[in-house]
Amino acid sequence: MKPFYYLAVTAITAIAATKKPELPPHNDPADQLIRMAPMTKSSRSVVVNLSPELHLAFDTQQLRTHTVWKGGGLNLFGPCYHGAKRPFICQPNGERLWGNPPVPMWSKTSKGKTPAQTARNGLEPQYKGFSTRNGRVTFLYQLNQTTDVQHSVYASNGATVRSLRLISAKGDLTFLAHAEAGIPVDLNLPRAVAIQRDEDVLVALLKGKGFITATKSSLQFEEEQFTVEGSTKGNKTLKYNGELTQIHITLDENPETEFDVVSFTAPDKATAQNMARNWQHTKVEFSDPKSVVLPANPKARRSFVFNPYYEVEALPLSALEEMNLFVTGMDWLTPTKLAVCTYTGEVWIIENATGPAKEIKFRRFARGMNEPMGLLVKDGMIHLGNKAEITRLKDTDNDGIADLFERISSDWDYTGSYNSFSYGPILDRQGNFVVANAGHAGHWGVRNMGWALRIDAKGGKAQPFASGFREPNGIKTFGPDKDLFVTDNQGAWIGACKLNHVKDGRFYGHPTSIPAPKDLYGKPRKLDPPAVWFPYKWVRSASDMVEITDDRFGPFKGQMLVGDFQNAVLTRVQLEKVNGEWQGAVWPFLKGFQSGVNRTVLGNDGQLYVGSGKVKAWAANAPAFHALERVKFKGRTPFSVKTVRALADGFELTFTKPVDRMAAEALDGFDVWQYRYEYHKNYGSPEFDHEGRKDRFTVVDVKSVTVSADNLKVTLKIDGWKPGYITAVRALDIRDTKGGKLWNDTFYYTLNQIPKR
Repeated sequence: MKPFYYLAVTAITAIAATKKPELPPHNDPADQLIRMAPMTKSSRSVVVNLSPELHLAFDTQQLRTHTVWKGGGLNLFGPCYHGAKRPFICQPNGERLWGNPPVPMWSKTSKGKTPAQTARNGLEPQYKGFSTRNGRVTFLYQLNQTTDVQHSVYASNGATVRSLRLISAKGDLTFLAHAEAGIPVDLNLPRAVAIQRDEDVLVALLKGKGFITATKSSLQFEEEQFTVEGSTKGNKTLKYNGELTQIHITLDENPETEFDVVSFTAPDKATAQNMARNWQHTKVEFSDPKSVVLPANPKARRSFVFNPYYEVEALPLSALEEMNLFVTGMDWLTPTKLAVCTYTGEVWIIENATGPAKEIKFRRFARGMNEPMGLLVKDGMIHLGNKAEITRLKDTDNDGIADLFERISSDWDYTGSYNSFSYGPILDRQGNFVVANAGHAGHWGVRNMGWALRIDAKGGKAQPFASGFREPNGIKTFGPDKDLFVTDNQGAWIGACKLNHVKDGRFYGHPTSIPAPKDLYGKPRKLDPPAVWFPYKWVRSASDMVEITDDRFGPFKGQMLVGDFQNAVLTRVQLEKVNGEWQGAVWPFLKGFQSGVNRTVLGNDGQLYVGSGKVKAWAANAPAFHALERVKFKGRTPFSVKTVRALADGFELTFTKPVDRMAAEALDGFDVWQYRYEYHKNYGSPEFDHEGRKDRFTVVDVKSVTVSADNLKVTLKIDGWKPGYITAVRALDIRDTKGGKLWNDTFYYTLNQIPKR
């Protein structure tokens, strides 16, 4: 009789196989070495393509090989892969050969006890990352913070080889190579053991130091099964209590030890004996990944942005089939090299990014990452905000391709959901990493979802310090004090897109998981208001922001530009502190970008670089699926409201050019109204007036208008306004001294507080 563990896993696999997605899965190219992705047995899997027909999935939490299969590669699901939001748990495309349960792989050998008895007292593992140097994948981890393990995997003659090297090892150690349903088989060969399973024989050969044994003994464990349903309701756990045949490698004490475990299957015992007897453990030659450098595309489309004050140039990206540059993170490696990460998990270095477009080159630095939503250059190295971890990328052999992927922190739970993004990282004023996790793709038991996390740059320990985020698709610091700001997107509990000033202990609206109290989950709470509410017609999917720090970019230095993905636009935000809290105004800025505006960064050349993209599941009002454009100020100053300052009884408006005094002093030259958004669990919110009437606003009176002597400032005295409302000001009739109209005649100011007199 097959044990429950085997039957349950088989049943889940069968269910997954019968539920065919509407869209076919995506598969990585055959020459791609690794892929970080969520799988049923581990949301933090790293899949290694050992050969075109042999694949291995490594659980970076349990440090086990959870699945080895033959056939096609990993079936990738999710918006950036097969185009749909569901399913999103990736699946092996082929026949399962073997895999280990979630039990300790390493233990200290106890005198007088069998390896199976010893294995119950496992050593504490700590995953460090993996290397792909010379084309071989090597997982790196520590045991009890003392023993370094280099765990390489590769294929040889159709077999899976795990090559392990221990450094600074202490004491006698035992490694669990296999644990499978079946019975031990004596092959009558030295350093070779096998397990007779229902359909075949699993063979393990030991090459190098140590002793290999196969024994059938009891084993207890629980294995979480990551599923689409479980991402929001909690995953089911398979419990096993029974006997499995376990293959152990026992090592005598030696500070440095190396051994290889060769695993393959055979149809029967006789074939297994013959294959084991004749096995040739030949040296496997590896080659570095192929360098990919793409030139500027002379046929790339030009920018669609036509503006009298700012010039927008589309960088000449290659065709989508060669490079899908849906930009999810950007930072400067050097003043002329721009590092970009993409939704599909690639990292590109754009060389000569500030130079003439025709001289730009695109160098692929890495691929196979797990949908990173941010990229930070720190100490000259790229740090990615992957869904499940912050990863540091290094090029250790200086060939222009990343070959070391170090885990900095993974101190949060990850369901594998299509929307379980981790935004960032950025650096706070103390030099800590900060990320903001999406909160609407989980449940209360998913640790640190919807939280902003402060992460020690050395130890990787995360401290949750602010909560209530739904989809915080923009995280940056602002101003001389590097105050932290995060955008969030309209949805359940979030009335409209907004810009939050993030402070310790504050709550921003969306239900938040552990460590928030369970009894508060899904219930209204005291809400800390945002610095800026965005009017829904202007911003439907708020994205990244950037502070204008360069005078060469026009008259708005010290302000902020905030992107909108869905409308493919940039807005301008001006902030001020009122009673010690940030609040401010928003204007339209630029529209017509080639794709959904997602990431922004200023260059040393005084230009703004705008990275964009879209997929079928997340549309944008733009034609292209990816774009990278740069924005340059033409030198002609627009006539605009430059800043707004709230007063105890109105607003002081400062203009970029002198106003026509007669037009500005007319009382009917300004229209002012107020509304608010409701805090509720519904998706988004209509506008409400002072009386609480839906889809209404309240007109407030302008009592007087005063123009300064230099005609650059206009003071509005307002009667009947209230704090806690968005205040819109429209000035259709205002002109400059030459009769020119305002670039944008309306702004929206989030009046959380009225200044004290």
